[in-house]
Amino acid sequence: MSTPADRALAQFSAEASRTTSLLRFGLVGLVALAAVLDPARAEGPAFWTTLAVYAGFAAAWLAWVVARPAGPRTGLVATAADLVAITVLSLLAGGGGTLPTLAYVVVPVLAAFRYRPGLSAVVGVATILSFLTTAAIERPPVAATTLGAEAAVLAVVAVATFLLSVVLARRSDRVRALLLDADALTAQVLDAEARERRRLAEDLHDHALQTLLVAGQELDEVPGAEAADEALRAGVRELREVVFALHPYVLDEAGLVAAVRRVAERAAAQGGFAVSVEAEPLITGPRDRLLFGVARELLTNVAKHAHASSVSVRLGDDEGGRWLEVADDGVGLDPAVLSARLADGHLGLASTRARVEGVGGRFTLDTTGPGTRTVVHVPG
Repeated sequence: MSTPADRALAQFSAEASRTTSLLRFGLVGLVALAAVLDPARAEGPAFWTTLAVYAGFAAAWLAWVVARPAGPRTGLVATAADLVAITVLSLLAGGGGTLPTLAYVVVPVLAAFRYRPGLSAVVGVATILSFLTTAAIERPPVAATTLGAEAAVLAVVAVATFLLSVVLARRSDRVRALLLDADALTAQVLDAEARERRRLAEDLHDHALQTLLVAGQELDEVPGAEAADEALRAGVRELREVVFALHPYVLDEAGLVAAVRRVAERAAAQGGFAVSVEAEPLITGPRDRLLFGVARELLTNVAKHAHASSVSVRLGDDEGGRWLEVADDGVGLDPAVLSARLADGHLGLASTRARVEGVGGRFTLDTTGPGTRTVVHVPG
């Protein structure tokens, strides 16, 4: 499963792919303008038909990359189509001259935004070779000085775009490293928090709770101390709830489903809603403690903020790992309000999302329908 760094870089790549697909329309317009303005050319129906086909390809490719990500190998198909189209159009326009020079210049620029330095260099060399092939086929031949000057222009552009791709690749690598460092730091902080919560729970259970239980036994032998005994028992119950909130001992003893059901029932009592927990039999998994923490955070938020009448909790396994779904019919969660909470320092959902993504999981918050539906998936 991909990491947050992988997903962020994939998003950057998708944006670059869409941008270059839009620029391809500029290339089509440039070829058309050069053909109109160059009086030495005698473009016929074949030229304009080919240009129309190329424009159709540009539109189809844009629709493709908007609908789904296009990797470097897929992008090479579009780059090859660019070179073939420009070469054919140049030959139909008589070869050489203004048209191929202007059009070929754009191809390495498009490649620099999409590819890493190796592929960018390949595209630059292929562009120069395509241009020289076009010039060699032209009749009469292009003057040596003109051909040399135009090839030099393309070479300079190819080198410049190669250097640009080097800079962009280094920035991408640096961004990836920073994102990985941030993910690791977040995981360390959250793990330290979990260890501290467990230590506090054990201290409360082994010392304060045991002391109160002993005191309760002694009060049982004191006549007329019923009120004090009841208050002490209430304190014991509350302290046990605190211990459970700090460290879910039910998770260790009975497993994830029982622990989630317990916390769901507590949240339902607090929030005044009906709750259902659906789960297939699950064996103990490496991410159960994480999923339990997510369930507890989500159900606590529902109890405090959703004003829901019913909540459903579902757990299951699939080929990629283990998933959790919490859905309510409450007032929903406005993303703007969530952003405001984060800005004010309310980091519950933010830290939960960070921890899930830190182990390569997915955290999906759907607020488009009535209420809120959250789906969390972690690798097995």
